[in-house]
Amino acid sequence: MIPSRSLLLFARYPVAGKVKTRLVPRYTPEEALELHRALLADSLDLLNDVAARTSAAAALYLSEPGNLDAELSARQGAALLAAQQGLDLGERLAKAFEERFSAGSRQVVVLGSDSPHLPPERIVRAFDQLETHQVVVGPARDGGYYLMGATRLHPELFRAIPWGTAQVYRETVRRARQEGITLASLPAWDDVDTPEALGALWKEIRNRQEREDVSIPRATQALLRRWTEAGKAL
Repeated sequence: MIPSRSLLLFARYPVAGKVKTRLVPRYTPEEALELHRALLADSLDLLNDVAARTSAAAALYLSEPGNLDAELSARQGAALLAAQQGLDLGERLAKAFEERFSAGSRQVVVLGSDSPHLPPERIVRAFDQLETHQVVVGPARDGGYYLMGATRLHPELFRAIPWGTAQVYRETVRRARQEGITLASLPAWDDVDTPEALGALWKEIRNRQEREDVSIPRATQALLRRWTEAGKAL
């Protein structure tokens, strides 16, 4: 029996040249892949941590079929592995929501793998918001969103959205209002897609370390420390 809550992590399959392409040419495709793997490892830790806190079923939805290597599989834990289905991100998200609702979940929250430094409490709050709202969205500072949750499928929130632009969050809110869907917004957060965002993430990690904050994305911290020690500017 599936728990009444599901927490999903959406991520690209780790292949050089297909991940973190906005970091190139400042970073090589191989370095972009290395970063993607670190972000994914930490996002899997976050996924399993919050799933345990909220009694949610955890699932990793990869952009294409395939198994993870031993290192990432160890981070996967008990999370279900599934392949995204659809021609664009909207269709892929809609199908994932539909799948989890059909399996019996009454609350479904989806995360991206670009914000492993997201405070776990933010995701717990998303589930809390779904007790009184039909949809919850976590806006990213680049205009997209880092989190989407719902109590049932709303296809109109995923159809013909200008994915990959700064209008995604704004258009999602507009659609919800137009359709009479009650929507709660969480505080804004950063996606790590650009060299500038990567620099901001490194600063945030160092600040947390100084504060002795335990919520540090450890795999990403180790990679960025190694890069800086090798003389790579962040």
